[in-house]
Amino acid sequence: MDLESRIKAYRFVAYSAVTFSVVAVLSVCVTLPMVYNYVHHVRRQMRNEITFCKGSAKDIWSEVHSLKNVPVGGGNRTARQAGYGESAAVSGGTQTQGGGGGGGGGCDGCCNPGPPGPAGNPGKPGAGEKGICPKYCAIDGGVFFEDGTRRR
Repeated sequence: MDLESRIKAYRFVAYSAVTFSVVAVLSVCVTLPMVYNYVHHVRRQMRNEITFCKGSAKDIWSEVHSLKNVPVGGGNRTARQAGYGESAAVSGGTQTQGGGGGGGGGCDGCCNPGPPGPAGNPGKPGAGEKGICPKYCAIDGGVFFEDGTRRR
């Protein structure tokens, strides 16, 4: 190689290095503020979430402490009817006659079913194999039959 070609090669290498350096500095100048802004946003959001969580925990603890002060025995704890028959009343409670839901026993003839209706039309024949009942369904859609076989 002669001197001119060496100078051209070194000049190309130098210009390439300067170009890559300028591109790297410009990309850092662009991305660094974006990263800083993102980190600042995440920190602010975390602070807000932590503040909200602390407030919720304080509210829950205040409700727990207020529930501790509520008397357990007596008050508004009323025994109610547990079933539908005469002997279904809760001990200590009172049983009422009639009322919603068929409660007491005062419903003598209004809740009895009527006579059966006419017979319906026969249904369509089944699509499966006759005489073999499927036992388990496989994950892939196949069916395990009671005779030990598996079909799709």
